[in-house]
Amino acid sequence: MFKVFGTFTGRGHSGSEWQRDQKTKFIVKQAYDFEVALKAMDLVLDDRVEEGLQLLKYNEPASGSDQTVTVLARGVIEFLEATLGFEGEAMKKAASTLSKAENLSLKSRQNAQKMDINSSSFYPPGTVYAVTYTESCLLHALVMLFSESMVEAAKALLKLRKAYSMLQEILDAIRKVELTQKNNGGLAERGSQTSFASDNSDINFLDIPYKLSPKEQQDRELLEYASQVQDMREKRICGAHIGNSPAVNRLRSELGIKAIKEIPGKETQEYTVPFQDLDVGQATIDEFILSGVNLCFGILQVVLSLIPPAIGAVLSIVGFRGSREEGLRLVWRATKYRNVHGCIGLQALMFYYDGPFQFTDVDFDIPLTTSVKSSEGEMDGPTLLHPGKILENALLQSRAFFPNSALWLLNEARMLATHGRLSDAVDLMDSIDVEKIQMRQVRTLLIFDRAIILSQMHSYERAAEDLLSLIEISDWSHAFYTYYAGACYLENWRMYQLGLRKGESAEFCKKRARDLIFGAPKLLGKKTFKSKNLPLDRFMLRKVEQFGQIQEKLKLSDPLDAIATSPVHEIAYFYNGYNRMTQKELKLSQQLITEYHNPAIDHENVDQELIKDFLFSLTLRRLGEVQQGSLLLDKKVLPHFFSIQNGKVKYIKKQEDPWLYPAAFYERALFSWKLKNMKGLAECKEWLTRAQNYSVDYELSTRIGMKIKAALDRVEHSL
Repeated sequence: MFKVFGTFTGRGHSGSEWQRDQKTKFIVKQAYDFEVALKAMDLVLDDRVEEGLQLLKYNEPASGSDQTVTVLARGVIEFLEATLGFEGEAMKKAASTLSKAENLSLKSRQNAQKMDINSSSFYPPGTVYAVTYTESCLLHALVMLFSESMVEAAKALLKLRKAYSMLQEILDAIRKVELTQKNNGGLAERGSQTSFASDNSDINFLDIPYKLSPKEQQDRELLEYASQVQDMREKRICGAHIGNSPAVNRLRSELGIKAIKEIPGKETQEYTVPFQDLDVGQATIDEFILSGVNLCFGILQVVLSLIPPAIGAVLSIVGFRGSREEGLRLVWRATKYRNVHGCIGLQALMFYYDGPFQFTDVDFDIPLTTSVKSSEGEMDGPTLLHPGKILENALLQSRAFFPNSALWLLNEARMLATHGRLSDAVDLMDSIDVEKIQMRQVRTLLIFDRAIILSQMHSYERAAEDLLSLIEISDWSHAFYTYYAGACYLENWRMYQLGLRKGESAEFCKKRARDLIFGAPKLLGKKTFKSKNLPLDRFMLRKVEQFGQIQEKLKLSDPLDAIATSPVHEIAYFYNGYNRMTQKELKLSQQLITEYHNPAIDHENVDQELIKDFLFSLTLRRLGEVQQGSLLLDKKVLPHFFSIQNGKVKYIKKQEDPWLYPAAFYERALFSWKLKNMKGLAECKEWLTRAQNYSVDYELSTRIGMKIKAALDRVEHSL
């Protein structure tokens, strides 16, 4: 490493050749530090966490030097760990590091402005630190928002306002550059990499925003270092920077194990840019600025557009209403960059489109009326809503770049599940040894997602085993894992009783179901997030208390007889199960929901019947019996908490199952869409508005509220 590349102080020699020499060295060192940070974060994304952290530690600047990008890189790594695992200690750790990165960014920006250190030929001094500040602020705010706490959400919105304010400054600078370039008929010349074989030649480097002085052109150490930075960037863009063979060797066009096995065995070692849209002709700092702004402003807009009504009142604090469509478009633009911003952007898109909650419901395929491309190559409205093969190809590119990554494998499995290929999703998850996954949070997520998919396939015993194994490796909700596992054993026992399972483990399943379901509340408080019970913990506790009340009322000796609609079908709704199941799995769900009998079911408790009829209506819709499912909701579910009297809506406020009532309004809107298509949009809007208005804050309000708001925005856009 170039030994004098450290903190630039200026030493009072304004305008001197010495100061110019120090500035150049600082700029190249800065680009080097950013490339090292980008490499470290890519190592983490390839599930080589220790290597990534060691690289950052090895490159850690000396005391007094600029530590901003190194601290931010650590913060990004911790953010990924925290938001993948939702564990209290991880969230606190990420918040602390990101807060430090915020403060360092402001100081570094002020220093760059004061010393007039311009590391970009396009943007004002300190712009890159404005981006690191925005990124730190945004990620810190997201950590706070994910807590599902009203107080934390309010604080997060204040932080988002700071990020938005800084983003506006950066965007103003970018627009000025774009206007200048437009007036000049194209991009400004930055210079290109040139050999320094001739001492008399003019030598330009992408990372130095001016021509080198004659003295600098003689500085072989400087030139070699600048060349090294360019080489690092080119290898990163080709996917050759973290020790894997070139990404082109693993690129495929289809999802699943079969497609992986069909990849040709012959490998090339040629380092070429494997995909279109990747720009190797952009300096590291400029790339970081543009990709960071697209990512941050895009995610900021999407997050603000999804804020549910429960905390929507404080949006006025931010002074800005998010546009989901514009936000998604910007995040998509960020994915075109071969760096961590592109990866976080893709991860965010995968969570939005194909995550467990799926904010773009596959059944709510409302086309937007404005299908106009904003600029060449940009996605139109309908494509943003359902990107299809475009998203699939973007994911397969990441799978090629990061062959060791369990995170991208998990995303592929989720996408397979969204497509209804549940068995293929499990096969893909089974192809990796979970014990070898370095990032514990990803290992937890993969096992948890596999359990969800297995339960949606009615493979209940294996799902339960997966859930119980998480207690040993995860600090998340041990109580909910236990309850969910018990619900799986309960459904397996019921399948034995209905003659759908054969064997000798019926009594074992029955005992496990009883022990786990009714033992789960005892685990509350032992593993909690931010010293309070999680929404799913509160849901679980309420359910177990309900079962106890029914058992007491009916004077039942076996507590399992007090459980009416099986909890596993209820949980399936929270994790998008009814949209994922095949026709065969839906028919089995319908059979289990409607044909099993016990004293609690035969008692026909009103609230238990509401859940059963609600879930039954969903299976009918997915099986193609849309009219029948809609009638079931209208006659047996909605009248219990909603009516229209003299043209006015009247809500009957129920608290027994708080998630159910807004969810029923949401699903009724979806029925209107399925039955009437574009002619039913006004009716859809009415139902979705009722879903929003039914309750201000309720158990699981964040996840259900976001789905409602996403659908309502699409309907309003299309009316």
